[in-house]
Amino acid sequence: MKTAIITGIGGQDGAYLAQHLLQQGYRVVGTTRSVATFEDYRLRYLGIHLSVEIIRLREVNISAMADLLFTYQPDEVYNLTAQSSVAASFKDPFDTIEYNVLTVLAWVKAISDYAPHTRFYQASSSEMFGNISPEVLPLKENVIFHPASPYGISKATAHWIAVNYRESHQLYCACGILFNHESPLRGFAYVIKKILSHLVTIHRTGIDRPLLVGNTSIKKRLGLCTRVCQSHASRIATGRLR
Repeated sequence: MKTAIITGIGGQDGAYLAQHLLQQGYRVVGTTRSVATFEDYRLRYLGIHLSVEIIRLREVNISAMADLLFTYQPDEVYNLTAQSSVAASFKDPFDTIEYNVLTVLAWVKAISDYAPHTRFYQASSSEMFGNISPEVLPLKENVIFHPASPYGISKATAHWIAVNYRESHQLYCACGILFNHESPLRGFAYVIKKILSHLVTIHRTGIDRPLLVGNTSIKKRLGLCTRVCQSHASRIATGRLR
């Protein structure tokens, strides 16, 4: 039986990944900063909350990661944890960059020193590209990163740390550059989930109340993607998209 450690197992991606690995016959271990406050509703939704092991990983340092590597002897480590709010990264850039960067550095350093056979996956982000022009669409991995937020900066730094350990230390480090993706497990802080949940409430109760969202004036320089979003917004406003 293979063993996988998933950081951020309580999130959308972590829960689905845990489900997939369990179906493949893995032993799945998930980490959290506090077991007492760990929210497992996504794991419960998928019916796997009794099939995964949840352990505390409070400290972000090589010693803590090394202890996990010695204890569980994982074949794979999937790093999905992060301070992932762009807005929050502007309010607290120090904690965002410190946590998102040092977590990755500690993992790859510990793996390099104590478990070089372990495969490491880093969840990179489309926010690393930041401000781009339509001329570079569709995006490719060799497009120069131009992050436009502390969150994007932190993910770009973590991405290059993983690349460096792959090239300089011959570790198996894979980076998946994730763009926005939705599912029933999406957090309620995200606008698509807010809209869908609001529509469900209207359908169930028959009460049509205003929907409060965040800053609707925010724009991203994503060329074609921006035009598509504007087109959908226009169709929603005119009732032509349900």
